[in-house]
Amino acid sequence: MWVLALDTTTRDGGVALVKDDTVVVARPGEAGLSHAERVPADLRAVLAEAGLSLGAIDVFAVATGPGGFTGLRIGLAAVQGLAVALDRPVAGVPSLAALAWEVLDRDPDAAAAGALMDASRGEIFGAAFGRPAVADPVGWPLAPLAPPAAALPAAMLAAWQGRVPAGTAVAAACQPSAAADAAAAGFRPVAPAALLAGVIGRLAWRLNGTPYCGPASALAPEYVRRPDVEIERDRRRAAGRAG
Repeated sequence: MWVLALDTTTRDGGVALVKDDTVVVARPGEAGLSHAERVPADLRAVLAEAGLSLGAIDVFAVATGPGGFTGLRIGLAAVQGLAVALDRPVAGVPSLAALAWEVLDRDPDAAAAGALMDASRGEIFGAAFGRPAVADPVGWPLAPLAPPAAALPAAMLAAWQGRVPAGTAVAAACQPSAAADAAAAGFRPVAPAALLAGVIGRLAWRLNGTPYCGPASALAPEYVRRPDVEIERDRRRAAGRAG
């Protein structure tokens, strides 16, 4: 079974082709180009490298966020369009949960895992999860320990105290200072998967045939934080009233 996975949650993002549980082709995006400029070419490039046509894809997968507002909309729209045109199912996978799932998949003995991602403005997106409460061969959905949020690293990790076990491995896909903050808070920062798109594709293969893989119309972004343009608009309005 072939899965085509797309990640547009970060400036560079990426695309991956996964056959069953194996990443066959993985391609990071070029940060100097917008997602709208490069996504079509990146999709064509990974298909060409594997010698496949779009018609060979069995399942599409996409990161649903959190991430940049515009990038998320572009990624979801691209995958929705392809899935509808080809009548294929889609797995929408939350970015932080995917990073944590990959840590748990790497370490079968770990009971919990966390994930941190850049959120710009000095903040990070973060969440922590335990393994599913009910035994599940897919290992999904993960049990939330600290829900997805956006905050300054120290504030977020302080909020995890008492909710996330000490020593929990945290995939730190963000600035080194956040990884250092995680270590100082008693957690264990680990390197995240090389490319989130590959993780999403592997997970989508496992989710195929479950309620978490279905029609493109069910896709929805997980912003966590309001778009920057709204925050800046409210700041200007507040400044104008104060003046």
